[in-house]
Amino acid sequence: MLYPIYYFLIFVVGAVFGSFLNLVSDRLPFGRPVLKGRSMCESCSKLLTPKELVPLFSYLFLKGKCLNCKVKLSPIYFFSELFTGLGFMGIAYWAKLFDQFTVETILNFLYLAIIYSFYVTLFLTDLKFRLVPNKIVYTAIIFVILFQLVVSVYNLVVLRAGLLNDTFGVYLYKAGYFDNQVLYLLRDFGFNILSSIAISLFFLLLIFITKGRGMGGGDVTLGFLIGMVNGFPNNILAIFLGFMIGAVLSILLVLIKKKTIKDTIPFGPFLILGSVVAYVYGTAILDWYFTIFK
Repeated sequence: MLYPIYYFLIFVVGAVFGSFLNLVSDRLPFGRPVLKGRSMCESCSKLLTPKELVPLFSYLFLKGKCLNCKVKLSPIYFFSELFTGLGFMGIAYWAKLFDQFTVETILNFLYLAIIYSFYVTLFLTDLKFRLVPNKIVYTAIIFVILFQLVVSVYNLVVLRAGLLNDTFGVYLYKAGYFDNQVLYLLRDFGFNILSSIAISLFFLLLIFITKGRGMGGGDVTLGFLIGMVNGFPNNILAIFLGFMIGAVLSILLVLIKKKTIKDTIPFGPFLILGSVVAYVYGTAILDWYFTIFK
């Protein structure tokens, strides 16, 4: 079985992307070019050598220090590479990439990997600088909406062709089966849009009530993105989980005296974590929840 090798290669690709996304999160919020200019140490500004740019291993071999000035590097660099690699592996498993190596599974993997990359970048920018750049969020929203529309239209075209080329399918088509499928897709897409707008409006209300102390404008657009990625009703669950994760971690930080009640912490990472959990386990969580009230 070659599966372990395939997953290892996916991990390596993810770790490399994680290193690049770290660079994006450092440069893009401040208008610095992403694809121009070599990486350098943030402390001594020395250009990094190739052996300082190997994902994961450079951090371990150099013991988390700059080779030149010996200043300690943030562990964020190591863990972002690690979790991007693990995330890509998880997406490959979720998409059944190596079980059914088809155009559909490849596209599904690429779609989720790109969304995950957007999430990692937004996670890092908010964690480092307390910024959720709308440039990244808007790009992600456009990508998600276009991809969903293209896939929906393609599925409808394939369905229509299949019905018209089948003896029994022709009768289903004439009976309105295809029209009903179009209506179902439009309804689901409409629910996704409306629920995503509702999430953004909810965040706007929180900003108004807290006078901007609870969250920022970037969280409003991030909420819309999460709404479209997760879809209704999992997007509502994603936001709920984001609040719960944020509340639990905030309480823990206060208890261990890393933060005080007056301190604020970036909210975007919690929303992103909530979105990932809801995407993977949302259906199971909602099924469990609703069985309680049966």
